[in-house]
Amino acid sequence: MDMIKKIALTASAMLFVLAQVFSFYVIFTGHKQKIELVASCEEKILSKGISDVSSKIYKLKYENKMQDYVMTYCFRESMPEHSALYKGTEELYNATPYDFDTEKLKFEKDVSSMISRQEKVGNQYLLVLAVKEDFHREGKQSQAYVFFYAVDITYIYRESRALVIREILISFFASLTMAVLLVILIKKITRPLQAVNETQRQLIGSMSHELKTPLTAIKGYSETLLNVKLSREQEEKALDYINRESARLSRLSEKMMELTRLYEPESGILLQKVSIETLFTTVEENVKHRLEENHMILEREGTYKDLEKELDADLMTSFLINLINNSIMASEPGSTIFMGADRQSLWVRDQGCGIPSREVDKVRKAFYRVDKSRSRKSGNMGLGLALCEQIAAIHHAEMKIESEVLKGTKISWIERG
Repeated sequence: MDMIKKIALTASAMLFVLAQVFSFYVIFTGHKQKIELVASCEEKILSKGISDVSSKIYKLKYENKMQDYVMTYCFRESMPEHSALYKGTEELYNATPYDFDTEKLKFEKDVSSMISRQEKVGNQYLLVLAVKEDFHREGKQSQAYVFFYAVDITYIYRESRALVIREILISFFASLTMAVLLVILIKKITRPLQAVNETQRQLIGSMSHELKTPLTAIKGYSETLLNVKLSREQEEKALDYINRESARLSRLSEKMMELTRLYEPESGILLQKVSIETLFTTVEENVKHRLEENHMILEREGTYKDLEKELDADLMTSFLINLINNSIMASEPGSTIFMGADRQSLWVRDQGCGIPSREVDKVRKAFYRVDKSRSRKSGNMGLGLALCEQIAAIHHAEMKIESEVLKGTKISWIERG
């Protein structure tokens, strides 16, 4: 499992736990409130029953102390179902299948108070209400009776249990869905970064390989110059090699920095209206010296006159210079290279050695060279087309390569849409 999935699953697990805690809190609170609501409603029922009993008792004509059968008679007529009557610890009447223990009840002295408690009998949950009442007449001994009233609240527990199971299932599937969505979202966000990191890793690996040979040679020549007595001609040859390879390494570093910068996600470009004629003039000034060294001519073609495009001028200059340098290396001395533009594209074409069809897609990769021995002699590092490809990409354009062996190559920057 990669880091992205771990992050997503960790976040989902945390959300799952928080959701469960919240759900249980809501269910517990609701469960408690339901029982309290039932208790308050049943208290009224019990209070009314006791009030009716009291009224009937005091309306009766009796002598001496209260008779239990009289109390039982009035109790049965007035109290709701599932009630029980006790005198002290003695059970006088019980309309419930439940035995009550009056010794466990703690009533306040000389105060008529109602006690509420929950008990479990078998698979049933009961809400038990109890009230102690003293019935007395003036000048007579008072008699204490305890009224019990049992209410079945099993359904509340069952509903709460069903809610818990339902909430767990909902939270589980919600968290699972969220985990999948997070993985997809994080992958979507980080995929460009992963691609950039992988590309940069490959570039660094390739660059290390490219640096190894010239650095070894430079080190060898410098040690020879320091420790071995050479002829003037040999010294010049060694120094010339060191100078040439140092310049190549400098160019390599500059191109690597430029290419790496273009691969950054936040890499920005300055788009502005650019005159293609002005752009071509700038490019010609930059490649003039190298063209003269190789006795080559650069000609313009296409409908470039009075043409303007939304471009980053610096990057497009670099784009065209890189293509022209590649054409110079692929062409024989005295050849002509063409640079052109129209409303949809810019291009550079030559009449050089061309690129084999199987190599066309490969030359877009950094450090790839079709003719490695020739490229090393000419100082080509295989970065030019990779740089051009990225310049086209950040302009939301594409780079098209058309080539035929021994007939030449045309590379175009084509606007999309």
